[in-house]
Amino acid sequence: METLRPLPLFLGVSGPSFCFAPDAFSAPSKKMDKSTVEKIKQRVNLNIAYFLTNYALIAAVICAMISLMHPKMIIYSAIVCAFWKVHNIMVQASIALIVMDKDIGRFLTVEVRTKILYAITLWVTMFYCLTPFLLATSLTLTLTLSHAVMRDPKQVESGRVLDTYKGNDSEEDNDDSSGSEVMVEKTGDTV
Repeated sequence: METLRPLPLFLGVSGPSFCFAPDAFSAPSKKMDKSTVEKIKQRVNLNIAYFLTNYALIAAVICAMISLMHPKMIIYSAIVCAFWKVHNIMVQASIALIVMDKDIGRFLTVEVRTKILYAITLWVTMFYCLTPFLLATSLTLTLTLSHAVMRDPKQVESGRVLDTYKGNDSEEDNDDSSGSEVMVEKTGDTV
């Protein structure tokens, strides 16, 4: 988690007022020419490398929110997982399928039950999990790629946003933490 960038740095916010810095987001190129695609690729690669943990966190939050918006997917997925768990326990413990004193394990062998469970899993995946998956993936890609294309890496590299986040408004080196200054008189005689 040490590569997780602070929210003001990620959003390009300058200062404590939570205002976007004017140079934080900009188009990768002002005009279309031969090098425009290369500039966009370079910017996206730099931003993805720098903000990768932030993008992963965004993807996890989006997936969680989309999943919570589809309760049928959660319920049916839990039921399918329970079916598979019961099936594995029955196979490992060699439990016979006896219903009302009749052995239905002759008809529903392990192979047949496995094929039925695969069909149920495929059905639940196609009808209840595919739409939320595609929605979460497209939303995540849209947000991360738009941020990676528009976020100016030069502004991140200069550290101005990070300095204002830390409370340093100037780019001066603060080697002396006491705040006092020492003046040295410069003379022409040097040894």
